[in-house]
Amino acid sequence: KKQEFRRYDVKAVVPSISYGRRHFVNQAIRYVKRIWLDMGFKEMTGSNVQSSFWNFDALFVPQDHPARDLQDTFFIKNPEYANLPKKEIVENVKKMHENGGFGSQGWKYQWNEKTARKNVLRTHTTALSAITLANLNQNELPLKFFNVGKVYRNETMDYSHLFEFYQTEGIVIGDVNFRHLLGYLKEFFKKMGFEKARFRPGFFPYTSLSTEVEVFHP
Repeated sequence: KKQEFRRYDVKAVVPSISYGRRHFVNQAIRYVKRIWLDMGFKEMTGSNVQSSFWNFDALFVPQDHPARDLQDTFFIKNPEYANLPKKEIVENVKKMHENGGFGSQGWKYQWNEKTARKNVLRTHTTALSAITLANLNQNELPLKFFNVGKVYRNETMDYSHLFEFYQTEGIVIGDVNFRHLLGYLKEFFKKMGFEKARFRPGFFPYTSLSTEVEVFHP
């Protein structure tokens, strides 16, 4: 009670302290992940380096496709080759490429295992979807998975292109149809802040039915 206290000015100017904060790209990635998790999806994770088997062959991309040229894809020198998955999966992919099946005629060429073993910087995150599908436990269906990951393309750099960028995707395994796909997409973009989204038919060589999404921004 008998102590004296020094006077101080509560309005005095004090040094500004700039605290660290998360990079805006990382903020966006966390936001996208939160949306997928809120919609009941589980996250898929995997290496940026993938074998050509998972990156191309398992997704029915022929081994002479232009996307597999050095001009479009980064190949790894060390280690140059990867191990392939179990023999049954490899044989099924080989048969589909050479002879087709399930309504497909295949690509009608001799599939090369060494080409499939070449390591690449993944050109899309769908390689993770292929791996996930190959390791599914049928007793756990239905299941929903998502990924947000960096992908790499051998692009010429300009104001709108880099050789790396982020991609997100989701995959649903269960009793679903095309209407479910549209519903998931609409809900995703709504949670991203785009209330108005519309769909129009689109052509993509490896998916059918295919659609493109357009969102309205005022």
